[in-house]
Amino acid sequence: GGGGQHQQQQQQFQNQVGGGAAIGSSAYIDNLLGQQAQQTATQVIGPDGQVNVLYSSPQRPPLRALLGNVRRLSRDQVGCRLLQQALDEDGPSAATAILNEGLTFWAEAMVDPFGNYLFQKILERITPEERVTLVSSVSTRLVNASLNLHGTRSVQKIVEVCAIDEEDREDSDDDEEDSSESKSEAKSEDSDSKSAGKKKKKKKDSAAKILTDALRPSAARLCIDSHGNHAIQRILLKLPYQRTQFIFDAVAASVEDVARHRHGCCVIQRCLDSRHSAARSHLVDRIVEKSLELMQDAYGNYVVQYVLDVCGDDEVHAICESVVGKVCVLAVQKFSSNVMEKCLERCTDRVREEYLNELNDSDRLRELMMDPFGNYVVQRALSVSTHAQAIRLVETMKPHLSTSSGGGIRNTAGGRRILGKICRRFPNFQLEGETFEDYDLNQVLARSGHHAPTSSNPHHGRGGPRGGGWDGPRGGGGGYDSGRGGYLRLQSGRLRRV
Repeated sequence: GGGGQHQQQQQQFQNQVGGGAAIGSSAYIDNLLGQQAQQTATQVIGPDGQVNVLYSSPQRPPLRALLGNVRRLSRDQVGCRLLQQALDEDGPSAATAILNEGLTFWAEAMVDPFGNYLFQKILERITPEERVTLVSSVSTRLVNASLNLHGTRSVQKIVEVCAIDEEDREDSDDDEEDSSESKSEAKSEDSDSKSAGKKKKKKKDSAAKILTDALRPSAARLCIDSHGNHAIQRILLKLPYQRTQFIFDAVAASVEDVARHRHGCCVIQRCLDSRHSAARSHLVDRIVEKSLELMQDAYGNYVVQYVLDVCGDDEVHAICESVVGKVCVLAVQKFSSNVMEKCLERCTDRVREEYLNELNDSDRLRELMMDPFGNYVVQRALSVSTHAQAIRLVETMKPHLSTSSGGGIRNTAGGRRILGKICRRFPNFQLEGETFEDYDLNQVLARSGHHAPTSSNPHHGRGGPRGGGWDGPRGGGGGYDSGRGGYLRLQSGRLRRV
């Protein structure tokens, strides 16, 4: 009786612990490990279904304990790390198992503060075919994810892995094409058409195409979003041209809205950095059409300046031609004055002559010299003009700079900068009706209430004969030393050569 009761207890123990297998057998050990993992998972997932922050076990639970709870674990910092460790340590089988369990909620994980890291990790671990499945499962939520702080990181990760897949696909297509060419005589036209159809279908089902098709309807909106613009710029940077053309088309259709936005102007600059193509040329043409309005905008002026920097002569000349007759109006505006300086540098000699003819009007030039923005355009004109053009410009400015007219302009910050520019280009410059004393540093400092330091150098402390330039009262003092060359400026009570 006692022996039978013992056998009955042993059988119950085997059924409960070992699943009915003999004690010590491999099946018994597997069942025992499985129960231990389940107990560990019960400790991890508590009775309320929420993941505990701390774990008592010094080792991570096995994959079998994590499966079935991927959704809850992915929302927790520690649980998400456990899943990422499983992806790193358990190989492709773990990636496939976690991927399949999460197909219904990967769109949620993309925008989760912790789940997005798991989403990015699994993108790296799965095969290209599995990536197509994953991207397809979240395709309807890609736009919203791109607009999200965490989701945009997930979308950018999709772009990066898709770029690698596209490169591998192009290499494999090239190998297939070489192989087909070597056997072209042995193949019929019908088999060639079927092979081409299969290639086309393979490209159509790529993850990159699914991604771009999903983002296409909202491309313009993404360009001006604080998070979405990063996803768009990553596509422009990583994916081949045939996958980025939709961005050029969307920006060209809404170029005024995109270029006037702080994020949109950055996207357009990345578009202009891409290789030459029909879509890029169309975008540049649209910018040129709207250049006059864009150059007066706080952000649009950067787009126009970028076109002047990186585009060809035809586009540059079109912009420069568009401002002829409007130089003085645009030069006194904060944003367009920057574009005008760039136009003076990049325009043709004929257009520059027209610019300078417009500037040579005495009343207009006086207004520009006194304007806080226009004076920079006058300085640029002095720098890029020919010798004859510069002389004509200086002759027009002379009456406004002389002391006989009050000398008000030369006492302004812009006037001092212009006078300094003139003196650097023409060291022997002297205003009509003024003598050497008007440029003598001691006389200047005496009029402004300062005293020049003494020196044994006869040229120290004043400009040379007919020396050029004076920064004016409150400007620190200064003059051109023709004896030794260079300019002298009063700094910290001492004359220094600059």
